[in-house]
Amino acid sequence: MEWWVILIITGVLLMSFFLSGLEVAFAFFLFNIIATLIWMGPQGLGLLAKTIFPSIGCFAMVAVPMFIFMGELMFRTGIATVMIDGIAVWIGRIRGSLSLIAVAAGTLFGTMSGASMSSVAVLGSTLVPEMRKQGYSKEMSIGPILGAGGLAMIVPPTILGIILANLAKLSVGKFLIACIFPGLVMGGMYTAYIIGRAYLQPHLAPHYAPPDVTWSKRLRALVSILPLTLLIFLVLGVVFIGVATPTEAAALGVSGAFILAFAYRRLNWETVKESVLETVKVTSMMLLIIAGSLTFSQILAYTGAAAALVNMASNLSVSPILVVIAMQCMLLLLGTFIDGISMMMITVPLYFPVIMAMGFDPYWFAVIMLVNIEMGTTSPPFGVLLFVMKGLIPDASMKDIYLAGIPFILCDICSIAIFMIFPIVVLWLPSMM
Repeated sequence: MEWWVILIITGVLLMSFFLSGLEVAFAFFLFNIIATLIWMGPQGLGLLAKTIFPSIGCFAMVAVPMFIFMGELMFRTGIATVMIDGIAVWIGRIRGSLSLIAVAAGTLFGTMSGASMSSVAVLGSTLVPEMRKQGYSKEMSIGPILGAGGLAMIVPPTILGIILANLAKLSVGKFLIACIFPGLVMGGMYTAYIIGRAYLQPHLAPHYAPPDVTWSKRLRALVSILPLTLLIFLVLGVVFIGVATPTEAAALGVSGAFILAFAYRRLNWETVKESVLETVKVTSMMLLIIAGSLTFSQILAYTGAAAALVNMASNLSVSPILVVIAMQCMLLLLGTFIDGISMMMITVPLYFPVIMAMGFDPYWFAVIMLVNIEMGTTSPPFGVLLFVMKGLIPDASMKDIYLAGIPFILCDICSIAIFMIFPIVVLWLPSMM
């Protein structure tokens, strides 16, 4: 059977399972069983079963549940609210300040959570009521929170980033460090857009006049959020200076989250119990998906489809960068109707052999790919963060939420263009490790 026929059959089967409403993990396993029987025979099932545990039973994967647990603790103890209040004291008088607070808080919360849905839930429930009270338009209240919440997928410790690095056989620590500057660039793009839009159309973000803030209040606010920087160092700093692996940094992050929750007097047994249960649920589904992905990769390798695709891409007469752009366009299309993990499961086994064969840096490509996957979470019609916002703001129509998210998707596209033109933005910091 021709390799392109195998890829077409693969795509049709997977899309059919996804659209049927079947859970992603079970859709992959069902496909793997059918594909194995077709192309490898009954004996292939035994071979594939032996490879499942090694795919998830490795030291690097321990970081996934640890970072999820850390984010759950930060979310459920309400420490993020302390951080938002502290930031508001410092930038409260700038036009569009509440939207800017959302971006700043989303960037900082992303370094402590790694989960975009938690970030949107915290920012939305905290800031949207005040934005509506101050007369902010739906566009300027919903959009910044969608954009800032998505930053949790880029700013380390990003959970999807760790999974992507494992699937692509990259160093998790190096990849997390590579994500730092791109996350800051995206936050800067959002900030520039909000400030420009607020000054060009002041009625969208009326001037917010908080109570008079003295320097003593600013210093007290700074002191209240300063301990949070310790958590950032425990997660990122120890990896950058080389004294801990990402897995060890995740354990340090959980310890730091416990200490902070105790110091802020927000730690109780019920919170810990809820955090553990949610971590177990999310981690179990992620590990099932990863196990299914490895089997999927082996099937593509066995049939020769992956190797044939690499050969075809290597022999194309077009510029290699056009191949990269075409890959990103495909990711952008996939992001409109399937979730980020599913996108990675389908594309990583196909994309990275091609990227390596064409001589591109895999860390550079992985960062661009992760930004594109982040765009999918806010892309109409089925971006998951769009539905999270709908739950937080029931009176907003889905059209309002779609329109509010589009400018931030355009900011993401501009960011991807910057990373493509200037790879040093992505690669400089990892080279200093």
